Amino acid sequence: VLGVFGWWGVSAKQSNTLLFEQGPYKIFNEQALEVLNLNSHVKTLASGYAWLEGPVWINQGGYLLYSDIPNHQVYKYTPGKGSSLYLAHSGYSNGLIVNKQNELVLLQSRSRVISKMKASLSVPKSKYLHIVSHFNTQKFNSPNDGAFNDDGTLYFSDPPYGLPNLLDDESKELNFQGVYSLKNTGELTLLDRDLIYPNGVALSADNKTLYVAVSNANKPAWYQYHLNDSGAVISKSLFYELPSVTKHDKGLPDGLKVHKSGVIFATGPNGLWLFNKNAELLAQIEMPNISANLTFNQSQNRVYITAHTQLLALDLK
Repeated sequence: VLGVFGWWGVSAKQSNTLLFEQGPYKIFNEQALEVLNLNSHVKTLASGYAWLEGPVWINQGGYLLYSDIPNHQVYKYTPGKGSSLYLAHSGYSNGLIVNKQNELVLLQSRSRVISKMKASLSVPKSKYLHIVSHFNTQKFNSPNDGAFNDDGTLYFSDPPYGLPNLLDDESKELNFQGVYSLKNTGELTLLDRDLIYPNGVALSADNKTLYVAVSNANKPAWYQYHLNDSGAVISKSLFYELPSVTKHDKGLPDGLKVHKSGVIFATGPNGLWLFNKNAELLAQIEMPNISANLTFNQSQNRVYITAHTQLLALDLK
């Protein structure tokens, strides 16, 4: 459907009506105004990278970590101080997460393993302990993004993006791209094998809903999985689907996080997409570069966006 940015996405429930636009903001539902400050402008905090991904906010210390995948490094951004190198050799990390033990967990895409740093966050070292690298004796494609629930279970995606020839790479051992859960006991469970390019992963605050972005150019979408008290999948459904992307669109569904308000922030074509839990589109925010992933600071009044060669930020209410 033609509209803002060339087309509008359509969820399984309704179409979208633009209420108004202001600068980079396209508002479809007034609920967006509960979190957005329409006078806030996108800030460029750092630039000159190859491809940024996997941002995570470190509460103890008040700084951001993010991956530069092709350069095999992790950087640190401290408000008021700027960016600096954090890990010189990251194992080609993509997603970065902090577990309940306050350890840095790295989804090392091109290394095809999930590891944790063998050092404290305050004294980083490029030494890693492998957590998991195989499913049923077959090596992962390239672990991408993940989220921990309150019990310490890791939910993660495994698309082929770390493989040189993607789906057709000769070193690919699995014949599917999975979404998994990994309990702290070491129990690994395949939750879904039917998505072609599963990507960003996020959990609702009550741990009852798992959201997964699918960066399939022919069928870009977000899915949701309803979970029981043990973290197992009860049901899967389409959350929001977009038309096939064109050469004019910048980006695909990629990273996503759930704000403390319950609003879902997702990177997608041409910037950020905001939804409520009912799959209603609340807003779109145009970004100056392809947006890959995002995260919030501790108070969640700022969102950081890894956008190709740039680290961006947007202040919220």
